[in-house]
Amino acid sequence: MPRVTHKSLTAALQKIQGMDLDEKEAICDEIHREQPNLLYSVLVLPRMGVSLAYVDIVLEILMVIHLALKESGKKLKTITTKEQERELKRLVDHMNLSAGKKPEVFAELMERYIGYRKEPFLLAYVVVLLKEKGVPYDTREESKHVILTAVHLVGCIANAKKLV
Repeated sequence: MPRVTHKSLTAALQKIQGMDLDEKEAICDEIHREQPNLLYSVLVLPRMGVSLAYVDIVLEILMVIHLALKESGKKLKTITTKEQERELKRLVDHMNLSAGKKPEVFAELMERYIGYRKEPFLLAYVVVLLKEKGVPYDTREESKHVILTAVHLVGCIANAKKLV
């Protein structure tokens, strides 16, 4: 059973839509306390040449994940950098299968990713949001970093250890 249910994801999306900047900042502070490494993986994107507009998309995804987990009552152990590296390797290996493929194949490839099997609602939300924002169709290098980071967040959540 996924940690992020359809119900918790819907509630998180409704909450975030009604938030002002101060409320979103408070959510980021919570994320920093509970999952600092996930937040850092988003905040490093500008150093990779990613525009602030794209960083905002990934930051919103992280905030939605955080709110959805709270809504579902699921508490995760802090995801370590070692766990992130392991998940990134899995994701990169999976994405290498898509090298040279057209952007239309993007959603299909994501369905095969482990994050989809464990967190289908969360990954579907990420894929739809990225497509709505045009990220998979952007041929600039920065779009690859955005896609990898956004999907990597899902994989980290899918494989994170629960607090007992």
